[in-house]
Amino acid sequence: MPYIAYPVNRRKAVKLFGLGLAGATGLGLTIAFWKDKAKEKVKSTLGHLRPLFHLPAEGTQVSVEKSLNSRCTSDNDGDSNKFHWGKIDRWKELANAQADQVVSLARIPRFTEGLLDIQRKDNVLTFISAKTKPGVPQSWAMVEIGMLQQAVCLVCAALGVGMVFSNLGKDGKWVTDREYAAIDIKLGAMEPSYEGSYWSSSPPSEKNPWLIGSLPDPARDGVEPLITTLAGVKRKNKGSARASRDSISQLLWAGRGRTPHLYNSKPWGMTIPTWAGEQNISSLYLISENKLFRYVNWNDNRPTHSLVQLNAIEPDQFKEILESFSAPRALIVIGKNELFARALWEVGYQLMNMLVQASSLDISHGAFLLNEREKENLGKMGIGDPIAGLAI
Repeated sequence: MPYIAYPVNRRKAVKLFGLGLAGATGLGLTIAFWKDKAKEKVKSTLGHLRPLFHLPAEGTQVSVEKSLNSRCTSDNDGDSNKFHWGKIDRWKELANAQADQVVSLARIPRFTEGLLDIQRKDNVLTFISAKTKPGVPQSWAMVEIGMLQQAVCLVCAALGVGMVFSNLGKDGKWVTDREYAAIDIKLGAMEPSYEGSYWSSSPPSEKNPWLIGSLPDPARDGVEPLITTLAGVKRKNKGSARASRDSISQLLWAGRGRTPHLYNSKPWGMTIPTWAGEQNISSLYLISENKLFRYVNWNDNRPTHSLVQLNAIEPDQFKEILESFSAPRALIVIGKNELFARALWEVGYQLMNMLVQASSLDISHGAFLLNEREKENLGKMGIGDPIAGLAI
């Protein structure tokens, strides 16, 4: 059949075509709108149908050491070996009041007077700080916001609450001219991840078993509850216990020690969170007995607990350093290995852990954040980019 060309008003044809296209687009948008509304309704209904998660009764009594050893992030894949070790219980609902309880228990000693807050929207926590006052390094606020993140991690570990980080970038982001958001943490109901328990006092054993190191093996359980200890943590404390080789070993493990959970099927579990499994964002050092040591938690492809000597320190210099930080026994220093803010948060994770551990052991201690002169002095001894530490 031959094609017949009919005379057409081109302007009218374009208009009709446009109306048809707009109608189709409008119909598509309408269908999409009602699909979204249906999804929201189903999600809301399922949320109401899910039973509330009950926090395990013994959570408030779980020790500092067991909480540190059991710290792990969580996800929804239902498999501890696949990605994160912790498993979110998708069939139970974490109540808003339970999320508020986590926030209320996560408190830290302060070094600055600026804004430091956790903003909660449903079960998502956003960590907020602000520009520091003149004369106060902005890095101090970054360390503090890391300490607050770790306080939440420890509360979740003790109470058996699932949590996972949702990154806002390696440097976080400024949400206003004055307010800075570091990261989001999503909370959720959690399934017991350690052979039917929320906690473990075992050393790493899967795939790459624990390698005995040069330090005494850490205690992975104790007598002081994490929750009550955290409430009383101070920057400085006059304790009754004398610092010993065992207690210094324990502090180093608390700061950066290995734990039994896996990350992405790798035995990289630590007492602190790591950004996507990164292992070298920061480093931990010990100044003791006229020597500078670096803490090592991985050797011969296995988790371990050791010190490696870097340098000898002249006696006069050693004495001067310890006296300048009021540290008659030893000095633990945390340095960062990159320029991103996430390295400063990781410094905060380690400092918070050591403060909680020192408090539970009742060791005299004082936490510090370094000014430029102190950084320079410690840097000359061989510490890469020192940021913070603990005088013992």
